Amino acid sequence: MTNNLPVCRAHWHDIPHIVDLVVGPFTDSTIGAWLVPDEHRRRDILSAVVRVWTEYALLFGEAHLLHDRSAAAVWLHRYDLISPPSGYGERLAVACGEYLDRFLHLDDVLHTHRPDGPHHHLAFFTVAPKPYWVRRASTLLATSNARMGQAPMPIYTEVTTLVDQDLYSRHGYVPLEPFTLPDGSPTYPMWRAPRQRRPRHRSSTPPARPDQRGPALNDLPIRLILDTSAILAFTEGSTAVGEAIATVASEKALFGLPVMCLAEAARSVVDTDRLDLLVNHPAAAVLTVDPLQWKALAATHRAVGRLDTADALLAAAGNDCRILSDQPGQ
Repeated sequence: MTNNLPVCRAHWHDIPHIVDLVVGPFTDSTIGAWLVPDEHRRRDILSAVVRVWTEYALLFGEAHLLHDRSAAAVWLHRYDLISPPSGYGERLAVACGEYLDRFLHLDDVLHTHRPDGPHHHLAFFTVAPKPYWVRRASTLLATSNARMGQAPMPIYTEVTTLVDQDLYSRHGYVPLEPFTLPDGSPTYPMWRAPRQRRPRHRSSTPPARPDQRGPALNDLPIRLILDTSAILAFTEGSTAVGEAIATVASEKALFGLPVMCLAEAARSVVDTDRLDLLVNHPAAAVLTVDPLQWKALAATHRAVGRLDTADALLAAAGNDCRILSDQPGQ
């Protein structure tokens, strides 16, 4: 029998399955019961919260699945301080209702103990309770660590059992000082870094940002242009647009945002936070029109009737890539 199970990168259509995997043991945990005392509502509420963070991870991190879909690892790339997901407070309030303060308290506790400085954060790691649990967990953890290790960044996570602590220790993690969750249960933070460097915590001077490896932003190819309709669709929570830009980012490429499309979208966008989220995405490139191309822009404008559409077409032609549109037939 082989000791290696194939691992694949998860995509947006995998989100419901990842949420189910994570929420199963979460629902039965003591912290899950503390967060949502009502056992009849617990799974639905926890699912809504886990989904918010999983969606966010596919934009500002990544997720991995075993091919048999029996285990999942969800990562956040904390290259710097990152803001919570767009509309997190509102979505959390809707999902949690009268238990909102408990979720916010847990967020505060975890944030307080999380190390400062750039690192990869293994936010969720879950393995279905099937045969060969240890083999499957080890395979996913080893593969995820290897993929994260392609960047010179340490890794941080928290585990809640000594069995998990032992598993992570065998994969190069070292234990940090345990702390207590709001329900009273112990949590064991783990740290994995080249040469086993320990992190500096919030009370200390943050560690220096590691040297960036790989090509500079300007050297990366632009593989996709978002027109105004696609930008608006993203601000409205489109999973199709999210999947498209996550795929581009996973290919170490960029997606382009023509400035005129951004300006047109901003006129009618409802969720300005999500628009800012899109513009500040590490794989986003805001594209301006070359002044020397004003004649081409004018001619294209005459042909299509919209200046933002003309801007998107010129950007796609200049970068030899396709346009993503939310308008049928475009």
